[in-house]
Amino acid sequence: MNAIRTIVCGAAMLMLAAPGFIDHALADPAPGMNSSSGMIALSSLPNPPVTLATASVADAKGMVVGFVQKVVMDAGGKPQTVDVALMGSNAVVAVDASKFNYDQGRNILTAAMDAQQIAEQPRAPQG
Repeated sequence: MNAIRTIVCGAAMLMLAAPGFIDHALADPAPGMNSSSGMIALSSLPNPPVTLATASVADAKGMVVGFVQKVVMDAGGKPQTVDVALMGSNAVVAVDASKFNYDQGRNILTAAMDAQQIAEQPRAPQG
């Protein structure tokens, strides 16, 4: 009977402690890398994750307008330019990395431009 009471009490204690434990376990795996909104200025992100190469690209209104095709890094390992393949066309434009915020959890770049402004960026160099 004591063993059963101990197990039940232990389980109850675990249930009470679990929310804090779960919150800690789900905490940001890279503290300091994301702001409270989950977004970080792309140009300030040193050594971005590999998943950035497969990110979606959204305009300032949150509409997906394309996908990352290539990220050009500066000598310090920070993104300098992002080549964006635009949806609905064969166009690939080169956009300055300072125009983007990155949400690593959603793997999406959000531009500080509307869709038209993104489409008007210079064409990315081939090769």
